[in-house]
Order: sequence, then C-alpha cells, then structure tokens
Amino acid sequence: MSEQVTHPVALAEDPGVAAIQQLVGTVAGEAFGLATRIAAEVTEVFGRQEAVRRTDLAGVGALVLPGLADPDGRIQGAGYVAAVDALADSRWWLEWFMLRNGTPERLVVDTDPRGENFYDYESLPWYDVPRGTGRRHITGPYVDYLCTDDYTLTFTVPIHHGDEFVGVAGADLKVFTFEKAVLPCLRAAGRTMAIVNAQGRVVLSNSARHVSGTLLKATSTTYEIEDLPLRLVDL
Repeated sequence: MSEQVTHPVALAEDPGVAAIQQLVGTVAGEAFGLATRIAAEVTEVFGRQEAVRRTDLAGVGALVLPGLADPDGRIQGAGYVAAVDALADSRWWLEWFMLRNGTPERLVVDTDPRGENFYDYESLPWYDVPRGTGRRHITGPYVDYLCTDDYTLTFTVPIHHGDEFVGVAGADLKVFTFEKAVLPCLRAAGRTMAIVNAQGRVVLSNSARHVSGTLLKATSTTYEIEDLPLRLVDL
C-alpha cells in the first residue's frame, strides 16, 4: 500500500512558496475549469430530457474543440465519460476529444464488452475515485497509452443528475506541459521542493533525485495548494 503524505500543513509565509501555489492553482484550474464546464453541460442535458443519447452530447465537443485548436492552449484532451447505462443508446460511452499530431479529433475506442479490445474504464482511478468519493481527482503522473502516449495528468470531476451518478468529466494535461509552466517558478524558490499528488507521488520537483512518479515516504513540511488534491512539500 502506498504511504501517503500526512505531515501537518504549514502556512506559506515565503513569497516564493506562495508564487508556486498560485501558479499551480492557475494551471490546474484551467484543466478543472474545463472539466467543470463539461460537467455543467452534461448535467443540463440530463435535466432537460428523460432519455439521453449520444447525439445529445454535441455540446461537449463545442466546449472542448476550440481549446484543443488553440496553439497556446495547455489541454491535451477532454470530454465526458458516461456511467454504465446512463445513456439510452449505449451502455458504455466516451464523448472525448484529443490532440493527435497537433490535430483535434474524437477518441474512438471499443465500447462493446464483447469486443476483443473493449475499454473497461470503470476500474480506472480517474473514473473510479470521483465516482466513489464524489470529489474531483487528479490521476497521475502516468503513461497514457490511449490518448497522449506520454506522461499525463488527468483531472476529473463527478457528474450527478439528482442522486444518480451519470459519469465523469475530465481534461488531460501532459506532465511536460505542466513542467514547462511551473518548473521555472519552482526553481526560483531557492529551496528543494516538490509538488505531490494525493497519494504522495511526485508530480514535479526541482530535485534530480525526485523525478515524476517517485513515492515520497517522508517530508518535513507540507503546503496546501488552494483546495486542490495536490501538495507542495519541502524535500
């Protein structure tokens, strides 16, 4: 079992630490912001009709595709993943769009449980954790062989229609993109630090000894990053 970071949260009195917190909040907020807008669109669809079909989800693409087409955008992919039996015409469905070779396109996977390459997403953390906790979640860093074929962070939020769980909305961010945005600020802190996820794994650090994915078993001081499932720690 992974050992989680459990040390007390400190107040960020150091301006360098506060700058990192703010920047990480901005970058993660871009991904969670899009996921939240997708969730609102899907919730609205379920609220206006009794039986939701795949063709009723066109608003998801309308939210995602402009951002993917933006050359300055950070999002690598985003969309809605339906709870099993939430849709009237498909038991399993991903209304998901991504960049492939710089071009936005729809993700196509096998959603037939009888298929040889059936994509069973119910047990994957980016789906299962928001479903089980009712809270937003950051999965990764992990190698996403399905969409990015790269080290990735997936930001997901649960979607409910009344008391019914109807799926998750999410957005992908390459770890390289996160690093490019945050590492200069992390290096400027003048101290050895890392950003870790809720499981205590390093997302990014300014230490060559603590690469992305490393599990931290002990830290001295931990700083909250807004209300995100991320922490900033001294190494």
